[in-house]
Amino acid sequence: MGKRLERGFRKFFREMNIYLDIDGTLIHEDLNKFRQPAEGLMVFLQAIRSYNLYWLTTHCMDGNRTHAQAFLKSVTPEELHTRIDLIKPTTWHTLKTEAIDFTKPFMWLDNDVLKEERTVLREKAIHDKQWLIEVDLVDNPARLVDITRDYFADSSQH
Repeated sequence: MGKRLERGFRKFFREMNIYLDIDGTLIHEDLNKFRQPAEGLMVFLQAIRSYNLYWLTTHCMDGNRTHAQAFLKSVTPEELHTRIDLIKPTTWHTLKTEAIDFTKPFMWLDNDVLKEERTVLREKAIHDKQWLIEVDLVDNPARLVDITRDYFADSSQH
């Protein structure tokens, strides 16, 4: 990739909104590892620290991020808590896609996307700028490690 193109891609990527689910995405929800942090969670949170971060979880669907913050803080070291406080709340009623800003590039990490949400993504998303990244901690407990390596490798070094 040419330097000019690479700079443009990095700028585009830096302006991306990242939407985060919690249960089954950042924290295990299966009985064997219930409420344990996903493998690689701390490095992932470090890597995404400079992006526009939003909660997209039932713990924050009313726009109040207090429960989502407390939940994630309960499984992370204190030095990450101020970064967790910077994750912005969203408001939605039926579908999580109601809270996504489709005018901007985004990445949405979730483990349980509804059929109706997939339909909205197919209809509205710009495929080379807006991505759904599915996370299944049961089948792939190291999924956040993969995501950090594949999408945020440069960011996790800072």
